[in-house]
Amino acid sequence: MPSKNTIEETVETNNFKGEWMDLKTAAAYLNVSYKTLRTFQTIGLEIVEIGRIRRVSKTALDEFMNNHTI
Repeated sequence: MPSKNTIEETVETNNFKGEWMDLKTAAAYLNVSYKTLRTFQTIGLEIVEIGRIRRVSKTALDEFMNNHTI
């Protein structure tokens, strides 16, 4: 799994400056694989898709994780 530095580097590389991030950055933010993030989508994570562009908001990620806390 990526270290904290790797996540920060991924965010910087993708020029994350706001609420929305691409799926690769979102996966790094949650410290999960891209495939796991897509699985999260099948169980309720909201991802915005416009054409071939997919984005997810930081708020949606945080809420999804909080809603699945056991």
